[in-house]
Amino acid sequence: MLLIIDNQSGFIKKFKRNFLAEQDFDYVFFDHNQPIILSAKTKISGIILSGGRGNPFEPLNLTANFVSLMNFDVPTLGLCLGHEIIAVAYGGRLKKLPEYYKKRVKITLIKPEDPIFNGLGKNELYFSRRHNFHVSDLPSDFEVLAKSELTPNEIIRHRDRPLYGFQTHPEVSGEDGMIIIRNFLKMCGLL
Repeated sequence: MLLIIDNQSGFIKKFKRNFLAEQDFDYVFFDHNQPIILSAKTKISGIILSGGRGNPFEPLNLTANFVSLMNFDVPTLGLCLGHEIIAVAYGGRLKKLPEYYKKRVKITLIKPEDPIFNGLGKNELYFSRRHNFHVSDLPSDFEVLAKSELTPNEIIRHRDRPLYGFQTHPEVSGEDGMIIIRNFLKMCGLL
């Protein structure tokens, strides 16, 4: 089962309607401020932490994100705010951008051989982005997989675990983004 923490993201709702509803695996959504209550028989195979408003330091209750990160040792994908939550949870730092950024951005892959990029066959991607912050200082257990003009830490991965953060929104960025989502779901054993 895929566990999805919804941090008030319109993109994750669109992803649910346009992609998840068509899949043959089970998934469960929890709001960012909702306790994660699962049956003892529930086997979580992967986690998605959605994008959303704000940042990990604002009064938005993001407890479900941190609970899922610390209690399930499964592949995890953080999108935008989810990416920032992962970075902060592991000791990274954020900085505010000079202005709200809302457009597609060119991303340059630094480690295109990572399994999350299987099947792309290119080193540059264009993904949608909407945010005010970026990960400025990478946690020590993480490595950079891609950079952009806005941040040197555009896509990150834990060095020892399949724990990924994307500052952008691959879930709504066309076929390249869906290749990445499918690769992540394969890591989870769901596809």
